[in-house]
Amino acid sequence: MDNMRSDAYNEIKYKIIHFDYIPGQKISEKLISEQLGLGRTPVREAIIRIEREGLIEVIPQSGTYITKIDMADAKDGRFVRECIEPKIMINAVVNISDESLDTLKANLHSQAQTADKIQPDNFFDLDQDFHHEFYKVVNKETVWQWLQINNTQLNRFRRLRLKEMELNWSTIYNQHKKIFDAVVDKDIDDLEYLVNEHLHLMLIESKKVLDAYSDYFQNYEQD
Repeated sequence: MDNMRSDAYNEIKYKIIHFDYIPGQKISEKLISEQLGLGRTPVREAIIRIEREGLIEVIPQSGTYITKIDMADAKDGRFVRECIEPKIMINAVVNISDESLDTLKANLHSQAQTADKIQPDNFFDLDQDFHHEFYKVVNKETVWQWLQINNTQLNRFRRLRLKEMELNWSTIYNQHKKIFDAVVDKDIDDLEYLVNEHLHLMLIESKKVLDAYSDYFQNYEQD
């Protein structure tokens, strides 16, 4: 049963972050159970858990809905990442193994391939894996897991950014490549600048995403 609960939670959350379920969409235990081939009990428990994370809203006498992206929350999430991640990556420079460098190199190769094939789900997952690897290197797996629970609105924005085709994916890939090169060269000054530049990408590109998908958001001001 624990595995079923975990499967339901992970699959529903994945579908929300990847916009298989879109902001504002009405959902039901029955529908999700049928789609995922899981029982109603693990789905019900997963919905309760995901509701606590702010991705689902239950409105009495109306129904259960996918929440809109809370832009204020997403910006706070970016701020937290900006405080944590440069230190994670700088510490990784000292500790990184050849095995981890090979993992990152293979990841970058796959990013380039998925970008060419326009596979947004795969590209986003590889983006996540790229950053996750640095947390593994410095034994901060718990911090990464905490971020995945508390940074869901930021992750939704990042995934939505890939739906806005006017924004070239090569920007993300090139920034990742420069970060990797700085790690290989152990260039800490350059690395800190590159990580901050990468995390600021959200602020630079947010208007295009907001304009294209305004119905998906709450708590933002249009210029």
